[in-house]
Amino acid sequence: MNPSAPTIKGLIKLHKPDQPIRPVVNWQSAPAYKLAKLFTQKASHLTPLPNAFNVNNSRDLIQKLKDTPILPHFTLASLDVSNLYTNIPVAETRTIFADILKQNLTDPQTQRELLGWYDTITKQNYFTFNGNTILQKEGLAMGAPSSSLIAEIFLQHIENTHLAHLSKKHKIINYFRYVDDILIIFDPTHSGIQTILDDFNTLHRNLQFTAELEENNTLNYLDITIQKTPTNWKTAIYRKPTFTDTIIPYTSNHPTQHKYAAIKFLYNRLNTYDLLADEYQQEEDTIHNIMYNNSFPIRPQKPCRPKLKEQKQSTHTNAHRWATFTYVGKETTFITNLFKNTDIKIAFRTNNTILSRLTHNNQKADKYTRSGVYKLTCTDCQKAYVGQTGRSFLARYNEHKHAFRNNSHTSKFAQHLNEHAHSFGTIHNTMEILQYQKKGAHLNTVERFYIHTEYTANNHLNDSQYIFPNAIFDTILATHLQQ
Repeated sequence: MNPSAPTIKGLIKLHKPDQPIRPVVNWQSAPAYKLAKLFTQKASHLTPLPNAFNVNNSRDLIQKLKDTPILPHFTLASLDVSNLYTNIPVAETRTIFADILKQNLTDPQTQRELLGWYDTITKQNYFTFNGNTILQKEGLAMGAPSSSLIAEIFLQHIENTHLAHLSKKHKIINYFRYVDDILIIFDPTHSGIQTILDDFNTLHRNLQFTAELEENNTLNYLDITIQKTPTNWKTAIYRKPTFTDTIIPYTSNHPTQHKYAAIKFLYNRLNTYDLLADEYQQEEDTIHNIMYNNSFPIRPQKPCRPKLKEQKQSTHTNAHRWATFTYVGKETTFITNLFKNTDIKIAFRTNNTILSRLTHNNQKADKYTRSGVYKLTCTDCQKAYVGQTGRSFLARYNEHKHAFRNNSHTSKFAQHLNEHAHSFGTIHNTMEILQYQKKGAHLNTVERFYIHTEYTANNHLNDSQYIFPNAIFDTILATHLQQ
């Protein structure tokens, strides 16, 4: 895996006053990343949360609003938990989690293991920025797969302990929460929003809330606008003031699936949110405008047929493997068409993204400390050996050099040099880094491609018995020759 310290970057919240920065931590390279994923999976199974006040998404909220009574004086308000992850009390939440494990009669050995994992994950709370390693003293690690579950354990404990009392005291008609965004419907003749907010801010020393009150009987929450009418709650699609209609243009060099993903999402939202006729038409017009401005052909949408649960379950009976391709154009389409009528599903990635063009990486590590696919070239005859390493290139180079000095057959490259009395060059004139890549299935594929390249040129030192014909590699090589 070649673990490294998580990195942090900032995203500016353009839609908020004073444009605060949202910190984003990439935890995928962290030593405890896989352990955090496993912890989340096991803990979710062994300690299922009641989710009594949670909404899964906007569609779920719209359905629950239908069951909420309405009176002319009822008022909408939203509450937001400030800096949720960094304010979760780790030690206190561990005690809550341990109590839940006991209540669910989890066996003692599993309890000890899960709590040990909890300690390991929550102690790895650091990141790097501009070459400096920064330790986060409080709260949960931003970006860790386990943080959302641990935060939920704490928040639901607070809700289950205090919300019944608060609802009765302030006559809160209904309460909904999505992560750290809360929607309440309350009776203002009983308590004002400031009084409610003050009580929420006393629930726990680590939790601070901000509030927003409805204006003109409407409130924006998640991606919908909720409007109070004399007889019902009316909803419409909400877009922030910073919204632009920019999506991947129809004429761009991206996979068709990527280009239409945004359009499918917009139509799926249109057809699954229970909108009234006027709001439905307004949103459809907006979608058509987005498509027009991005050069998409506008066709009448097909009737939306709901997918039955039985149909979804039946698809899981056929196991599929997935292969990921970097999309470069029609050549990629030609290659992926070879997988039709197989059990291999295709996914695409692209390198021509705005992020890749605008991101500036100040942390320039020595290239030989990274991992991936390399080529060792004999300085006397120019024959080449292609290999891979999940550790550093420097470590792998030294292993080949050690095999050369000890006349060992553990390295095909060293064996060639010894058999022909050729010299072992320095790392700079012997080793060429072909592609940086983390260890995994993709690394194996990249290595096979470069071995195939040297084999086609009759220039390889790799073992021929493990090299097989490959139509995909031949297509890629033929395309490069034509360019």
